[in-house]
Amino acid sequence: MKKRLFPLLLALLFTLSACGGAGSGDASSASAAAGDMSMDTNGWAESADTADGGSADFSAVRQNAKLILRADLTLETQDFDAASADLEKLTAETGGYIESSSLSGDKGSRSAYYTLRIPQEKFETFYAQLGDRAHVVYSSRSSEDITEQYTDIETRLATLQTKHERLLALLDQAGKMEDIISLENALADCEYEIDSLTGSKRHYDDLVGFSTFSVTLDEVQTLTATPEGSGFGAQLTQAAKTGTRGLVDSVRALILGIVMFWPVVLLLAAGGGAAVVITKKRRKKREAEWAAQAAQPLVPPEKDEKK
Repeated sequence: MKKRLFPLLLALLFTLSACGGAGSGDASSASAAAGDMSMDTNGWAESADTADGGSADFSAVRQNAKLILRADLTLETQDFDAASADLEKLTAETGGYIESSSLSGDKGSRSAYYTLRIPQEKFETFYAQLGDRAHVVYSSRSSEDITEQYTDIETRLATLQTKHERLLALLDQAGKMEDIISLENALADCEYEIDSLTGSKRHYDDLVGFSTFSVTLDEVQTLTATPEGSGFGAQLTQAAKTGTRGLVDSVRALILGIVMFWPVVLLLAAGGGAAVVITKKRRKKREAEWAAQAAQPLVPPEKDEKK
């Protein structure tokens, strides 16, 4: 009886695996269709508008979909130590953490680079607070919809779990050594796939649960002027601010250069002064010679006497 039942269970297991694979494909297709209706591949869908012409509220879409949110910002500050400490404090208060950070440059022109992980539900709040804490020079954000991939992993995991249970049941009923070895190999392969998919699912959970902020914080003496509109007046105002800032920076750089290279400047000044003195002496000498020649009486040339 056991020998008859064993091949039947093997056939049933094979049928179950095939059905699980088909179910995974159907779930992926359904997820892809739902994702195409609400999201594009780069972020929030522009076609999902309300009936009255206003912008739609994507909060429900973002709760149901699996989205990876990212933001990239370049900030400027004139108080680098306070701004960097404030940034780290804000990250901790939001419930996030610093994934990596680095610092370069000398005091007065330092730059810090942060990779911050912020809970997805705090994405908008943290994004807005960064603009309030420092001068924003550049900012961008994006989202990636991974609902299809995530649903596919969940479906495949459910199928593999069922397959794993069936293999264990068959192993308990196996009597031949070759059958036991074959089932143990199948169990090892199944467990390897389960571990791999579980790791992928955990990685996706981390990316979805915590959005990624790439922040560059630059220490500057003068904040970069940013346009306050897109019209000609705003552009003209920005050009005037940029020109004024350039003039101030040039004067500051000239003064700093003179102070930094004062021995060279002193030598050049001394050499220039000596050259002026020598030139003046030579000019006075030439003028005196010309005056002496002009004071001498003119002597007419003697005529030759004819013999």
